[in-house]
Amino acid sequence: MRKYGLLLALLLVAGTLTAGLSAAGGFQEGQRNEYWIQWDGGANVTLNTTLYGPTDLLNKTKESIVQAGLEKAEKLFISQATQKLAGEGLTLKNATAEIIGYNSTGPLETVVRGYVPNFAKYYSYDGVWEVTLDVLRVADLAQIDPTKLNGSVMLENTFIVHLPLGATLKVLPGNYTAKSHGSYVSINVTREGNTVTIRSTIYFAKGVTYADIQAIYGKPRTFVIQYAGRSGSENSTTWKMAIFNNITVEKNQTVFDSVEEYKEPESYISYLKFQITYQGVEKAENSLYQKYAQQFQEQGVTVKAGKVRILNLNSTGPLVVRYHFILQNFTKEVNGSYVYAYDPKLELGTMQFLNRLDANLNETKVTRFTLPEGAKFTELPEDVHVTLNGNSVSMTVEKVSDREVVIRSSVFLRYGTPLKDYQALMGKIPDRVEFKYELPSGGKKGICGPAFAVALIVLPALLYRKR
Repeated sequence: MRKYGLLLALLLVAGTLTAGLSAAGGFQEGQRNEYWIQWDGGANVTLNTTLYGPTDLLNKTKESIVQAGLEKAEKLFISQATQKLAGEGLTLKNATAEIIGYNSTGPLETVVRGYVPNFAKYYSYDGVWEVTLDVLRVADLAQIDPTKLNGSVMLENTFIVHLPLGATLKVLPGNYTAKSHGSYVSINVTREGNTVTIRSTIYFAKGVTYADIQAIYGKPRTFVIQYAGRSGSENSTTWKMAIFNNITVEKNQTVFDSVEEYKEPESYISYLKFQITYQGVEKAENSLYQKYAQQFQEQGVTVKAGKVRILNLNSTGPLVVRYHFILQNFTKEVNGSYVYAYDPKLELGTMQFLNRLDANLNETKVTRFTLPEGAKFTELPEDVHVTLNGNSVSMTVEKVSDREVVIRSSVFLRYGTPLKDYQALMGKIPDRVEFKYELPSGGKKGICGPAFAVALIVLPALLYRKR
């Protein structure tokens, strides 16, 4: 995550963060970040931060730099800039730092210069490059609570982006203003040739409230510069998993067996295996059991028995999680029929992101649903096959017999898919489809079978750019 401008270095040097922000008189900082982008997406960058006040914090910071030594302080500022960019998924290379004004009575200025590969990202989805800038300083401000500060906060920021020679500008962010009780943000965007300048002012008045912050920041937005002119290389990640369910309805109970295989990305699967082993397999298994049992219980389903096992922790293959539950009240009578509800979007229909999907998503599920002797399916949903620009959602229903069906589903979402295309795709697919059936007389009544998956699903939180 980003840190609060200049102040992480101050914290590392002298621990003055809390005292400085608590001081009366107001905190004032300026940033001027300039980027020269090349056609491979890399950029030479100059990151300039100026601390103006309050006076106590300014003086303490200068004293800390003198005490630590200029060379050490410069390394700290480089480390800060490196960590900030790493939080955005970027790497700072060949960095140098310069500190100006530490031995004067004026402002304190730091300048970090370096090279950032893949600063702009190419999307073959529509053949464009994009740069996303946090001009509202959301990541920085998330590290503090402005309502607790004994003074105002003023952040004045300038982002200057030089596009590659010959680039065709496609999209510019719009101007934006929001205010509440003296606090405000203001964004102004200008263009001169292939240079885009975005100026943002963020001001929190002394005594700002959560309601004020909500009024200013309540509507999430991204500030994206989009351009075209040459194709580039994509460096995308694929999240891939498969689920195999067996649901067997018996006279007085339902047996629910599930196997989940987490296949890609390999590096993240290895990380999960390490974390599970390090924290304890039994602990992880108990946690997953509790989460699954809780969701069953919230839907009125009684868990008579259950077990979770995590497998393949010491192999190079997929991470495998097996679930076994014996349930009561799994089915419910609705207008004379029993109903099993199923989500053909595989729980991927309500993801939240601001601009584009930043990974390929590939999820498959096979569910075998078996009724007891004497029961039969009376109504099955139509198959689902929807595609849009390389994205697809599919569900096929195979009737094996009067009392057994197999549901095969898949969802593939493409790297770079814009939010509007994702919403258009999901808008063509029902949120749930129903499998209706009759049970023999005396069949158990209860709640309809859930179509959820708890497990280790971590995809939605990793789909949007953090920049």
